[in-house]
Amino acid sequence: MQGSPQASTSRSLPGSPAIPRGRSELANGEKPPGKRPKVLFMGPRSGGKSSIRKVVFEKMAPNDTLFIEKGIKGEDDEDVNLFSLPSGPPVPSSWPSFHDTGAIIFVLDAQSSSSFLQDMIRKLAFTMKKAFDENPGIQFEIFLHKIDGMSTEYRLDILQNLRDRLTEDLFDLSPELESSLNVFYHLTSVFDTSIYEALSKVIQKLIPEQGMLERLLDLLCQQCMMDKAFLFDTSSKIYIATDSLPLDGQTYVICSDYLDLIGDFTTLYEPSAAATSPHSRSVSLASSTRIPAPLHLSRMDSSTSSLASPSRSPNPAPPPSSIGDGRVGGRKRLPCSYAKLGTSSTIAQWGINANLSLVALLRPNSMEQHEALIDYNVATFKDAVLAIFDLGLEGHPDL
Repeated sequence: MQGSPQASTSRSLPGSPAIPRGRSELANGEKPPGKRPKVLFMGPRSGGKSSIRKVVFEKMAPNDTLFIEKGIKGEDDEDVNLFSLPSGPPVPSSWPSFHDTGAIIFVLDAQSSSSFLQDMIRKLAFTMKKAFDENPGIQFEIFLHKIDGMSTEYRLDILQNLRDRLTEDLFDLSPELESSLNVFYHLTSVFDTSIYEALSKVIQKLIPEQGMLERLLDLLCQQCMMDKAFLFDTSSKIYIATDSLPLDGQTYVICSDYLDLIGDFTTLYEPSAAATSPHSRSVSLASSTRIPAPLHLSRMDSSTSSLASPSRSPNPAPPPSSIGDGRVGGRKRLPCSYAKLGTSSTIAQWGINANLSLVALLRPNSMEQHEALIDYNVATFKDAVLAIFDLGLEGHPDL
């Protein structure tokens, strides 16, 4: 590890609606207008910060990260920052401000020597104290990175040693500090989905509306016979919300792979002149035309093949005059695709907007028997999500 402090910025956080501008809260409860929580990556130059940014946000193949220059600078952006801790004693005057930082992610190389990790842990404890003094509402996340190739026992052993040593150093700095901090640990690698799952958990803590999103997904799963549902950032595969049922890692892998598959087909068949995002899923395996309206979710009775009639709005939307341009009632149709798995379950994806996608696993035969009602309820879910993030139709005619 060498060189002076180096700071660089990467592209913006996935799914910019996930952290709405003007909705973030500081530790004192104030809501400064025009401010969003920032995520700051810190760690040694060889820790893996740049490889995480390249793989997750820029779609680089994991194998290509072996050729990334250490401490390479990224694109200017205000939401995600990278900061390399220098060698030698900590120099607080060279550090960035923590006032509007929502989370600090410390990226440590699990394959480093024991003495190197001990030195990093000391700096990490000192950094945490300064950040907490400056911003008591900040959250601390530690990514023990590059765990690929290690046995499960060895990974857990390194993690436990890191935990114990950091706790001791924090207690030496201030017993009150050690008891006040909430530190979260993650085992990550860019060669599997662990890095996406870890970043998803970090981002979810920065979303004040997380409880509302989870409740909406719970309702959608109950009404539409879904086993699991995710609200994904389409480009990065980070899920900003999921329902409250326990998460199986394999379920996330299936859903994220399906999102990748649909994205690949979209880029192959979507016209180059289209104004939508490459991942907007305008070309789909199955499409449905619907007239979204601010209605309640309609319930599906799984004990009978009949569908419950959706409740009608006092002022129903007029029928569409034309669908030749892909719009229904003046709005774009909600893109949808689905496929049947070997287990007879169905995996389905709906585009919420250019940045967000809903991906769900449905029980066997539910899509075939209740497709119209599922599409209706998903359209209602979309309206609710956009309303939560203040991204309604006004000022967004392309939604």
